Amino acid sequence: MSIQSLESVIESPEYRASFTMVSDDKAPGAARTFTREKLSAWGLEDLLDRTVLIVSELTTNAERHGGTPGDIERSAGVNGQVVAERITLTLAAQDGIVGIEVEDNSPLLPIVRVSGPDSLDGRGLLLVTAEADAWTACPN
Repeated sequence: MSIQSLESVIESPEYRASFTMVSDDKAPGAARTFTREKLSAWGLEDLLDRTVLIVSELTTNAERHGGTPGDIERSAGVNGQVVAERITLTLAAQDGIVGIEVEDNSPLLPIVRVSGPDSLDGRGLLLVTAEADAWTACPN
């Protein structure tokens, strides 16, 4: 699938649903639940596991790294993490293709990191790259 076909799914889908959540450690779980409910309702159970994994990784990344300059000032001293106030997940589907859009407050693009073998995190976008047919990011 090309980026262009992904954009057409997002722009004019057969199904579309959005969910805005508070950016906290419960956001990835809430996003997974929302994704399961919507894909099941749309009859796309065969895409469920892969889509839930991608949504979970993108939402976790937004929760951990997607803040605004104001958030940086408010969260100074909290393990160096920048916390976004809200995350919006949009799912769109058409012809068996699911488009996933995760929006946070950050003007910065996500960075694919390479983690050490003993690191417990830092592999989210690598998983997204491995599981998604295509992905892109746009500054806010």
